[in-house]
Amino acid sequence: MPKSIDAIITLLAVQLTGNIYVPVDPESPPKRKLAIYKTLGPCVTVQRDSGEIIFDGEVYKVPEEISEEDFISIELSILKSLGKRGTQDPLYIIFTSGTTGQPKGVTISNANVVDYIEWAVTTYAITEREVIGNQAPLFFDNSTLDLYLMLKTGATLSLIPRETLSFPSLLGEYLENEKISFLFWVPSLLANLVKFDTFSGHHLGALEKILFAGEAMPLGVLKSLRSSFPNALLSNLYGPTEITVDAIYWIFGDELATLKATPLGVPCTNHRILFLDEEGQPIRQFDTIGEICVAGAGVGLGYWNDAERSDRVFIQNPEHHLYNERVYKTGDLGYLSEADGLIYMVGRNDDQFKHLGYRIESGEIETALEQMPGIAQSCVIYDKDKNEILAFYTADSNSAGPPNRKAMAELLPPYMFPRRFILLEKFPTTANGKKDRSLVWNQYKNQDQR
Repeated sequence: MPKSIDAIITLLAVQLTGNIYVPVDPESPPKRKLAIYKTLGPCVTVQRDSGEIIFDGEVYKVPEEISEEDFISIELSILKSLGKRGTQDPLYIIFTSGTTGQPKGVTISNANVVDYIEWAVTTYAITEREVIGNQAPLFFDNSTLDLYLMLKTGATLSLIPRETLSFPSLLGEYLENEKISFLFWVPSLLANLVKFDTFSGHHLGALEKILFAGEAMPLGVLKSLRSSFPNALLSNLYGPTEITVDAIYWIFGDELATLKATPLGVPCTNHRILFLDEEGQPIRQFDTIGEICVAGAGVGLGYWNDAERSDRVFIQNPEHHLYNERVYKTGDLGYLSEADGLIYMVGRNDDQFKHLGYRIESGEIETALEQMPGIAQSCVIYDKDKNEILAFYTADSNSAGPPNRKAMAELLPPYMFPRRFILLEKFPTTANGKKDRSLVWNQYKNQDQR
């Protein structure tokens, strides 16, 4: 279902009946949806089509008129049939990109979300007076914060229409008219608003809290936000979907003016951050780069119906073997700075990247491209400087042309579409015969600079 009041009511109904909800992008290609359904196993679907709610394939009929007596009877019947859920039971499953081309379903418990929201309400002083401007779609885990802050505190949740988010002038007008006080957005959108000087053309005195997560926040954009909103709370948050949205945060103060890089910050309450070396052993020195790993209350239940993949990244804490303590290996590389005691991120240890706030595995795009006519082999690389997805490919004997948008839409959601296609005669390879991504990238950059 598209993001809407009906969709949120549906999510609540799923919970109250004792079931697990799975937000699915309505614009995902059919093959990706089928892969999700296959992973889930038996499930019930709720969707909107031509203004009608379709429940498990049947049109849901709402009586035109309901008497007060009938309403009371229906209400009592519903209350008696509500489901029972434990704190460790799954609450939702969100599917993220997978290296094999198959989406993986991150499973989050009731307790995970309760801990996260309790922390956020306290940390950001959220009350019923807050007006939350929601940008994230429901199938993106950033929406968890917006939705459950509203449910916890009685704050107002304003679902910003997608078309409004696409036009800076409309968005600025929307924020002003709705008196939005709280934002939790991806840095790319904030960067666009800064670029087009959207904030200066509107009266946004109500906007007091600006949070951002999902990808790296450029330091220049961050400082521009401080200039535009000198009295607003600015906070960076970090965390993969597997650990319930966020595990590290920082609220910027006077130190912002002297920063040379944007820090991730410090662990959220009830979380611990470990850094592991290439052998999987804990790093105890400052300023030494390792894989960022998360322990604590936010660590999810694993991947739905995929124990093997779960066991590869949800591991026993290598610091001890005295009791079971799961740690999630994020794949991100970072370090703890001795100078300021903050955590910084420096990149990835694989080919995963974040684009427009979405976490994407290059392997999923490559798998889709290599199913399309004309493409024999592909290599997807993300240009962080230009925020572009690049697709390098070799052509088969039938065609030398890249796929069109229609062909890509059958296998990939729009945010995964490559911005550019670069035809190669053949791929350079490593000593063991694999595609040499670093050499592909270096050759492209050298040619691009010339």
